[in-house]
Amino acid sequence: MFVRITLIILEFLTAIPLLYAQPKVSDIEFKGNEHFTGKELRNFIVTKEGNLFSETQFDLDLKNIIKNYEESGYIEVQIKSFKKDYNFDSSSVGLLVIIDEGKQVLIGEIVFKGNKLFNNKYLLENISTRAGGILDVMILNNDMAALLNLYERKGYTFASISIEDIEDYTYSGTKKIRIKINIQENDRIEVDNIVIEGNTSTKRDVIVREIALGENNSISRENLFDVRRRLENLGYFERVEQPKILKYKNSTVLLIKVKEGNTNTFDGILGYVPPSQNEDKGYFTGLVNLSIRNLFGTGRKVEARFKKEIKTTQELELKYLEPWLFGYPLNVNLSFLQRIEDSTFIKRDFSLKADAMISKKFTLSAMFNFERVIPSLAAGNYFTIFDSRLLAAGVEIKFDSRDYVYNPYSGILYKTSYSAGQKKIYNASSFVNQNITADFTIQRGMLDLDFYHSFFKRQSSVIGVHGVEIRSPRFETADLYRFGGINSVRGYREGQFLGSRVAWSNIGLRYSITRRSFAEVFYDMGYYRRPEDALFNIPAQEGFIYGYGLGVRIETALGMFGVSYALGKGDSILEGKIHFGLINDF
Repeated sequence: MFVRITLIILEFLTAIPLLYAQPKVSDIEFKGNEHFTGKELRNFIVTKEGNLFSETQFDLDLKNIIKNYEESGYIEVQIKSFKKDYNFDSSSVGLLVIIDEGKQVLIGEIVFKGNKLFNNKYLLENISTRAGGILDVMILNNDMAALLNLYERKGYTFASISIEDIEDYTYSGTKKIRIKINIQENDRIEVDNIVIEGNTSTKRDVIVREIALGENNSISRENLFDVRRRLENLGYFERVEQPKILKYKNSTVLLIKVKEGNTNTFDGILGYVPPSQNEDKGYFTGLVNLSIRNLFGTGRKVEARFKKEIKTTQELELKYLEPWLFGYPLNVNLSFLQRIEDSTFIKRDFSLKADAMISKKFTLSAMFNFERVIPSLAAGNYFTIFDSRLLAAGVEIKFDSRDYVYNPYSGILYKTSYSAGQKKIYNASSFVNQNITADFTIQRGMLDLDFYHSFFKRQSSVIGVHGVEIRSPRFETADLYRFGGINSVRGYREGQFLGSRVAWSNIGLRYSITRRSFAEVFYDMGYYRRPEDALFNIPAQEGFIYGYGLGVRIETALGMFGVSYALGKGDSILEGKIHFGLINDF
């Protein structure tokens, strides 16, 4: 025991001189440096003034200085000498480093090898590293990533790009750098099989046709994100996972996982108006809405809506969508609308619309319309409206870049349409003294533009601009556009105003509750103009209206349900209008 204690004491006493033998750095000086200042060189090294000096660490510091010089184009740099100046008792040391920078060598050539898809000129235009410039390793690495993205966008997801060599050479007596970049393009990813999981009701071919792979079933990383967006926007699925590419021995599989959502919705509202003093019976009002957005899992859509506003006014609407007619990217929409207007007339409207999907974002449509207006004699044999029919045809252009149709954070929805039709009045001869034109043309133009943008997480904003103009030698109530309400300027009754020229704008700030649900603060404003009707002694009318309020859209078991409370021009806080209903995407 005594021997062990003696050895420990001797070992400790032996180590004491070694502790005092390690000096501290008193100062660090550099000479011969012009490109970097002394302060910049000191920032490159770990050894600092006042710290203990380590030979091993300072050797690493000198190598780091050389590395920084080489990255700035000084490939001939060298440390000419390194001096240590100890004080009288060797407790501190001053360091002197003499540097020979040499000449700065610029990039002379950038050589690509293995590229077939893109030529050398195109590749050089897409990188920041340039001949005649200084080699910057970080910029060069970013250039490699940029070139890789070029290939991935073209479907070459497994392409690889690497720096094969950086060598120096002499040209006309001047030393330069040659950068050799090796590109292995590999084959495009051609999907051999598509595996879909979770589609319990939606048919497989419905999903496959919406994916829209490239030539020979090729796909890129950009396509993968687009596939998810397209499937989400169908509205059939509650969730769509990011598609994955799986490589097996000799095949490539595209795996898509989905979770079915609720595509069938039904809602109804019933009200009762008690009899007044002059009436024996009261009457019911209400709204019934049935929507099937994925009939039998085929992507077909059916919608039926019945609305009774007052005792003598009601509306029935039926819609049907046949997607991908005969397997081509052509959707056919059929619709029927019947409106009984206050016991004055019955209006029936048959419409056919064919949508040709030109690209993933552009749609070109042809529209055909047959409208029949029949005067009602229920209130007596007096004149209410002309007995007429309208045959019309038109076109529509649609551009949709929204990232998600139910609650967009970014993108644009643009629609513009024009139609012209021939209107024939059957009973014009009954009004001999009125000089009624029996056959004339009606033109209608419409514009819708919604712009979506997000400034921070879970927030989005929307700015919408909309307009309708109808041109005709004469107008009747059935010809005019119904303005006001949930689809135009909130804070007013549905269709409260009629106009031949209408424009409105919607501004909203939204906060997302879920991916499909949000709360909103909005401000709507609009303008309408109704021309004079001399036959009924109705003067020209025009006005500017606005509405503002709060709204919320919530995802329920029935579907997307929207409700808002809005105040119109001149309304007090208790005079606002409540707008509510299911949100459909027909």
